[in-house]
Amino acid sequence: MQPAPGPPVQAQPPQPMQTMQPMAAYQPQPKFLDKYGTYSFTKWLMIGVVLIVIGALFGQVNDLVGAPNPADYDDATKYAEDQFSHEKLGTSLNAVTSMLQSIGLGLIGYALLREANDGDAHHTAVRVTAVVTGVLIIANVAAANITIF
Repeated sequence: MQPAPGPPVQAQPPQPMQTMQPMAAYQPQPKFLDKYGTYSFTKWLMIGVVLIVIGALFGQVNDLVGAPNPADYDDATKYAEDQFSHEKLGTSLNAVTSMLQSIGLGLIGYALLREANDGDAHHTAVRVTAVVTGVLIIANVAAANITIF
């Protein structure tokens, strides 16, 4: 005896095409936020302070090395070359110092402005003070090398 044949296989009706939905904004996974955190006023503030301190350390390297002593040289041209090199080192390190300190101050100003904007838990006077301080810091950084004359 042979088993009875099964019912005929029916084809599935075609699925209607789904329209494309607009993509939602990227939202990081909660485990990522727990591990790395989101914006934090204290993080931005500390990064700015660290950059300012590192810039101050770069500014001291030129004094640590010291200028060439004329008593150490018999040849005036060699002394002039070393003096020039020392001045160039000072100029380069001062530029790096200025950049690091400007970036640090900019981060502190940004943190103040963002905290004033996002911090609903603060009193209005604290928020206004943070805005004024942030604007003054950023304006100081922006106007540091602007001269009228």
